[in-house]
Amino acid sequence: MNMILRHKIIGCLTLLLVTVSANFAKGQGVVVSVSGPPDTTHQYNSSLVVGYQLLGVSWIATGAYSNVNIAVSLGGNSGATGIAYLTRSIGTGTAIANQVASASFSFPSTGSFVPMLSGLNLTAGTYYLIIQQTTNGINGNGQWLGTPSPNLSTAANVTANGEYYSYNAIQHYAPATSFSEVFTTYLDYYVTGTPVPEPSVTWLILLGSGVVIWWCRRNRIACLK
Repeated sequence: MNMILRHKIIGCLTLLLVTVSANFAKGQGVVVSVSGPPDTTHQYNSSLVVGYQLLGVSWIATGAYSNVNIAVSLGGNSGATGIAYLTRSIGTGTAIANQVASASFSFPSTGSFVPMLSGLNLTAGTYYLIIQQTTNGINGNGQWLGTPSPNLSTAANVTANGEYYSYNAIQHYAPATSFSEVFTTYLDYYVTGTPVPEPSVTWLILLGSGVVIWWCRRNRIACLK
């Protein structure tokens, strides 16, 4: 094999490795989100009732994500508080063992996105985000704001899995309450995170890097220091 051809092979392989590596080093990106124009008819905003009504959304990911952050759009209701649960299942039989994370939050004074959970490392699977209001505010019941024209954005390996609600008495562990599903998600929320490369991709990068180093040393190409 002549020197020019060798250099071309090395150049192509190096470009491939750089491209693959860059795709997994982009940092934070959208995992799943729903947004759109505000609901002026009050048909798509959904109320949260202390002790009685729960709301949730779900998504399915076939890949892992790190540093995952989740926020939902809540109506203004100063003084109101709640709890956000992220679980692997909901409904009868769900237990704390199915929980990924939970955190308390406060409603904003005016409608805005409110951070629910942050810094999570999520493996592939199905996830449910359940929101529970625990105390009333100046406006009584809180609202998860929705949109009449939802704009759904997802990463390539993520599928939105609907919207969930419960008008039943809330169980001691809220996600264990019985839920009904709406297949289109109208509630505004977003989930961001950093894709975690599959082990096979990591091994490909390492193997390819080793081949490049071997070629460079064999042909005394001063491309590595």
